[in-house]
Amino acid sequence: MKKSILIILFLLFHLEGISQTYIKFNAATALLGIPGIAVEVPISKKFTFQLESTMSFWNSITTNKYNKRPYVFNQIFPEVRYFVKELNKGPYVGTHFGYGMFKLSKNSSYALVNKYQYGYIFFAGLTFGYKWKLKERWMLDAYFGGGYSKATYEGFEKYSGIRYELENLINFSAQWIPYKGGLMIGYRF
Repeated sequence: MKKSILIILFLLFHLEGISQTYIKFNAATALLGIPGIAVEVPISKKFTFQLESTMSFWNSITTNKYNKRPYVFNQIFPEVRYFVKELNKGPYVGTHFGYGMFKLSKNSSYALVNKYQYGYIFFAGLTFGYKWKLKERWMLDAYFGGGYSKATYEGFEKYSGIRYELENLINFSAQWIPYKGGLMIGYRF
């Protein structure tokens, strides 16, 4: 009940902001069969809040080298963006954190011996981008983001499903890497 009241109050006091809400679809990742969607809402004259999600449902990718290599993941990124010139137009910088789950072969050495990793990942970093207004309600958003990522995972044999590193309960991996980007096509409501 409290949540419903808060949502109604939020909507009543932010009707002008709602008319500036963009629903976006990542055209670049969609070409690879990996859907990415986002919702971006203004929170002040120069700041917006975006919630972005990217998902891969490819449980087997077969190439000349690899036979049915898993490539399943999902990521979600809450982000605050600052627009240098004008809201929803021109260059911007954003700060974000994110969370995701994955089932994939980290690199070719694991894929060649039919092993994969299953785990969880945390992200924190920056996004740089540029927005163009295409028509009255349509826009284009080119962006690139990266930062620190930390994953915890377990390794498995692909065909048997048995863990291959029993001496380690959980493996860790942390690095500074690029991990998000694309070309979003957005529609304003």
